[in-house]
Amino acid sequence: MAAHPLSFENIHLPQGKSYYLRRFHFIDEPSLEIPTHFHMLCEVMLFKKIKGQVGIDGQSIELNDNSLVFVPSLAMHEMEMRGEEREFSLLQFQRYLYSELALLDVASQLEKPLVLQLNDQQAGYLHSQFAWLENVDNNNDGRNLAHSLLRTLFLFLAGQQSRCQFSTEKNATVLKENKGLAKIIPLLHHLENHQTLNLSLQQAADICGMSRYHFSRVFKSLFAQNYKDYLLKRKINTAVAMLSDSKQSITQIAYACEFSDSAYFCAKFKQVMGMSPGQFRQSTQTVLSFG
Repeated sequence: MAAHPLSFENIHLPQGKSYYLRRFHFIDEPSLEIPTHFHMLCEVMLFKKIKGQVGIDGQSIELNDNSLVFVPSLAMHEMEMRGEEREFSLLQFQRYLYSELALLDVASQLEKPLVLQLNDQQAGYLHSQFAWLENVDNNNDGRNLAHSLLRTLFLFLAGQQSRCQFSTEKNATVLKENKGLAKIIPLLHHLENHQTLNLSLQQAADICGMSRYHFSRVFKSLFAQNYKDYLLKRKINTAVAMLSDSKQSITQIAYACEFSDSAYFCAKFKQVMGMSPGQFRQSTQTVLSFG
């Protein structure tokens, strides 16, 4: 099964969690283009095997084996993945994780994008850290150890900002100064904080203090899709994670993702992903492994 760009966009964190770690491994698949997008979550991508390119806030940098990418909240980013084998970990998290980890003193150093080409020693340490965190994350008794591993990662990122390959004059300014984005941010916060995607167009417009028409126009200019399609893709994205990471039935997943019934869920899933939920679940073990 070929990878789908939706697997990397608009992740809905599991309820009660401030971060989500997943591991991907693709072999002999077509090149993959992840279109320009942004979200409230920050993310770290650690590549073991990769050829490609990442673009953040209009600046592009080549990716190679042992590249490390940090994307702050609301940064516009896109990616192209090439190569016969691609293996990497993706950590997405809420900014309040810095507070949970008592790292507010360095949070200001984690507001700019960062792309690093790690040396062999750094890569070895970080790949081990991520593997350990993946195992700890599966163990509910390992919270303190998980936080220790995360603190180490973020302190390393903060300490590497002097090696940043992005222009400090250009990075992270265009999108954050966009007046349309400022109007949409209340909705993004609402979707993250309330763990629900069943908001009508009028409710979404009300949250943003706009008319339905104005909201629809601003939303499409930012996300390159209408509000209804955006919600559907977020629901499908949550279902993708659950199909790969849980043993719940398709009916249970349909209701958990706020679909009215399993038949409607299956139809919409196939419309977006090109296969049924059952077919996707059967094929995930050979494509990606979630932590």
